[in-house]
Amino acid sequence: MAMTLRAERLCFAYPNSLPTLSDVDFTMVSGELHFIVGANGSGKSTLLRCLCGLLTPQSGAVNAPSRVSFLPQSVFPSQQFTVRQLVELGARLSATPDLNKILTQLDIAHLADRNLNEISGGEYQRVLVASVLAESPKFLLLDEPSSSLDLHHQVKLFSLLKNFCNAGLAIAVVCHDFNIASRFADNISLLHNNKIIESGSSKRVITQQNLSLLFNDSVTVSLINNNPVVVPADD
Repeated sequence: MAMTLRAERLCFAYPNSLPTLSDVDFTMVSGELHFIVGANGSGKSTLLRCLCGLLTPQSGAVNAPSRVSFLPQSVFPSQQFTVRQLVELGARLSATPDLNKILTQLDIAHLADRNLNEISGGEYQRVLVASVLAESPKFLLLDEPSSSLDLHHQVKLFSLLKNFCNAGLAIAVVCHDFNIASRFADNISLLHNNKIIESGSSKRVITQQNLSLLFNDSVTVSLINNNPVVVPADD
């Protein structure tokens, strides 16, 4: 039976600030890779923190299963940890997951005994994802997990995440790359002016009309292989 994580009419404001989220409705279900996109400052990271319980909304409700894991944008564990030790830290929160299987699924088993300062940025990002997967979540929330990765490693990471979704895990990802979202998302939520203004398939969300609200006329949306692709507009 599919499980659902839902926020209804969510409102949140930081102290002495204007609202960051206003009447936000958000839903994700088991087996879904759900991208949350929008311009800088639109409330994407705040939404994830409300969904996982790190922030308490001023109003509205979050209906979440108990097994929700969150990976923030910046994580700097001790460089003296080995890859296996960091993943084991996540495993302490769950019932004896198969760590070797997780390391193999993320293609980092060969790095298990290496210190974190001895691996590349792309490898390090996969280690962080493995550490939260070791918590055996039903819902996984990732805040810009690909921000420091080149295109090759972005594609590799999201291909791996898609495999976990195909096995039943639900993953929400904050991402600035609309083309990556178009390629991999099952659903996309577009935040603008502190609200979700559109949610659904890439064709429904990544449109010229929607992106013009965010970026004026600085980008152009085209269809390539039946998927929306965003490129800089001609001068």
